[in-house]
Amino acid sequence: MRLRHSLLGFSALIAVSLSANTAWSIAGVDFPSHNLTEAQAKVDEGDFKVALDMLEELFRFEPKNPEVSNLLGYTLRNLERFDEAMVSYNRALELEPNHMGTLEYQGELFLKLNNQPAAEGNLAKLKVICSSGCEAHDVLQAAIERSKDGEFAWSKKTMSNQAAASSGQ
Repeated sequence: MRLRHSLLGFSALIAVSLSANTAWSIAGVDFPSHNLTEAQAKVDEGDFKVALDMLEELFRFEPKNPEVSNLLGYTLRNLERFDEAMVSYNRALELEPNHMGTLEYQGELFLKLNNQPAAEGNLAKLKVICSSGCEAHDVLQAAIERSKDGEFAWSKKTMSNQAAASSGQ
């Protein structure tokens, strides 16, 4: 009888915990309500706002996971929250200095910020890490070539217009 009551109580705890769309817990241990695969799917769909909510929650549970920080940076970059994206990329690289995806994505952010030398620094790191070639190197190299034609770099006028819009002018 005691076991039956324990199992019923445990089942009720799980049911209550899973009914909310927030982190859940079992026996006092908290778990995120989403996983990295689900967040990646939202990113792949271009649903960056939903992905951001998922990734921020995942980060609270896994602050030392470079994959979470990298995808969080990518999401923030696509939402044009560049300063926050850079913080996430830097965190991922502190945790895993040779994280190829982060070096590629951060390099693309450098290009958006009109900092081609920093992007080329990331490209040089990728060349060392994957000396026989890898997708991250090839993608960043192509992005740098495109940036020479002005595709990534923001003009000072564009940046001034954004600053004025954010300050309410």
